[in-house]
Amino acid sequence: MAVRVSAESGFDPGYMLKGQAEQAAGERTAGGYYINAAQAGEAPGQWFGRGAEALGFGEGQVVEAAPFPAVYQQVHPVTGERMGRAPGGYAKTKDILARLLAGEPHATVERRIELEREAAQQTRRSPSYTDVTASHDKTISVVRAAIRENERQARLAGNEQAAVLWAARERRWQEILQGGNRRGLEYMQEMAGWTRTGYHGKRVDGVEPGRWERALPVVTTWLQGTNRKGEPHDHSHNLWARMALTESDGKWRALDTMRIRGHLGAMSAVVAAHVEPALAREFGVRWVVRADGMGNEIADVTQEWKEAFSTRTRQVDTKEKQLALQWELRFGREPTAREMLFIRHTARDYSRQSKEDAQIDWDAEVEKWDRTIGGRLAEVAEATLGHWQPDAAAPGHDAQEEVILAALARVQREHSTWTRSDLMKVLGWSMGPEFARTDPDTR
Repeated sequence: MAVRVSAESGFDPGYMLKGQAEQAAGERTAGGYYINAAQAGEAPGQWFGRGAEALGFGEGQVVEAAPFPAVYQQVHPVTGERMGRAPGGYAKTKDILARLLAGEPHATVERRIELEREAAQQTRRSPSYTDVTASHDKTISVVRAAIRENERQARLAGNEQAAVLWAARERRWQEILQGGNRRGLEYMQEMAGWTRTGYHGKRVDGVEPGRWERALPVVTTWLQGTNRKGEPHDHSHNLWARMALTESDGKWRALDTMRIRGHLGAMSAVVAAHVEPALAREFGVRWVVRADGMGNEIADVTQEWKEAFSTRTRQVDTKEKQLALQWELRFGREPTAREMLFIRHTARDYSRQSKEDAQIDWDAEVEKWDRTIGGRLAEVAEATLGHWQPDAAAPGHDAQEEVILAALARVQREHSTWTRSDLMKVLGWSMGPEFARTDPDTR
């Protein structure tokens, strides 16, 4: 499908606010070509979730700097009261370092530096949020970049009418991505919004005495348009706060993040089910099956264009192969699936670069992307937009049943035990381009 969803524990949400202060002050980037939200950097964050509504934040309300850190520090943004229990107390870095130094009282300066690094690695922290990231297919990011390039060229040429038209298209493209992400969050809120009450530390007669209760989550969502290499990469960070409001008694308790992780595949299918028809209907993009068989991508975006903006992916893949080989040489066997997941995360961390604190000059970024493919970025829009009629007949009942049976057979073949989320993910992979003609609410 055109979306991949992953989850990671997070400890410092502060970097998500970069550019917000400049936007609030009304300042603009040097180029000044782009609409309000993007002129100060990435699109502003938005609040989501019934727990956020309980705190006074309406769905879609822009995230402001003052209440944002308070919520993720478990402080009520209005009353100042603590929301739920404090995170578990773990040994601090300085205490671990003191213990290590006590064992090596004559450590040299170089050795002390090594011990400081070791102490930091041993420090356990309670995450303040879970970052559920919905990443769109590279073809979606490349076409959006092409729309931005057409607006830039129109303004440089003094064609204000065309520039306004392309700016509106880019704004609508952004709204569709945010809308699909919001549908995915609605699904997750319904299926994974739970917390645990009572005591779950032991079983009584084989049953845990504790209970699972419906919880109202607090989420902020942030659409970003670049990766850490500065390449086009549309993705939404969805920061689920550690604490959620228990529906039954109104108490704040820790969210059951394992349920969230169990529904990531289903969320990817839900987001894709709304993004693909919307882009087809409103922009006339055609969809084709991905080469790996895992869903669809926008047609007519060449492999050359995709690879030109995928250097970080290739970097991670190369490092992953190196680490996997080192593992095999060290242990005399290939890594297991779980070990490969760890290797993949390590490879990704090797290539990670911090994003700049400065405001994003989108004109400069788009001009750089244009040079990357030899000045042909504007042509991508011409090659991909307006070439498919979304009002053609949608797949009928028989075609839908056939896809469902194929997805069921595949998930049974690939998993000895499987969940609803596993089936939904595979179903999303199995629905071909023709399903972009269906109503998203019936997919």
